[in-house]
Amino acid sequence: MAQETTDQLNRLWHKGVPMTQAWVTYAKPDLKERWAELQQRSASDAFEKGAAMASASEGDAVAKIQMALEGPQKILRARTELRETLQKNILKYIAGGHLHGFGYELPRKVSSAPVAIPKAAWAGRCDWTGGALSYRGLEFVDIRLTTNRIRNEILERGNVDTTPTRAPGRPSVKRDIEAAFHGLHEAGEIDPEASQMSHYPKVKRWLELHRPDLEVPPAYISDKTIQKYFAPLFNELKESSKL
Repeated sequence: MAQETTDQLNRLWHKGVPMTQAWVTYAKPDLKERWAELQQRSASDAFEKGAAMASASEGDAVAKIQMALEGPQKILRARTELRETLQKNILKYIAGGHLHGFGYELPRKVSSAPVAIPKAAWAGRCDWTGGALSYRGLEFVDIRLTTNRIRNEILERGNVDTTPTRAPGRPSVKRDIEAAFHGLHEAGEIDPEASQMSHYPKVKRWLELHRPDLEVPPAYISDKTIQKYFAPLFNELKESSKL
């Protein structure tokens, strides 16, 4: 499967809705209307109304305070519950392939390009206020969410070829693992003096980041499979480093 170009990734990111707003923007119409309604209701006005009612009622100070706070607490609780529902819905849309995340991996440089965020990463810690995501040591910031329609348009996938490209059976990850090796090597992450196995977690993290649509989830790729395709390249590098 062809990978996105830097130009495509930039376009996908710019076309997306910031994560901080996406949970409202992509909400179902009735839930979006409900959220707007709750935003228009003033917690401070509800407090003033409750306080006036409390002062006119009989009872001790504690009961009056509770009466004054009842209105604003109800509004704030409703907002919190709806916000959590909307954010959970976004995660469902991502899992179903209806939305796709693009952001920047830390450490971010001036020359950094956006990256496609792996679906698996959304199981990590979401910072909806900051538009960030943390997953197994990976940190993504300035995240934007793009619809499947826009993604297909930019990647020119309007007409999808459904012809099988592989024989039936478990798909091969040979090219992906080789790409991971070369990517890590270019980033200075391959140490020929270290053991091969010490690099396998790096390979999986690279695949999670750069191969978000990999048919075999990186977490399920065995060390034996990685070794099969990683070892020839690693051994070649190790031999050349001795020259």
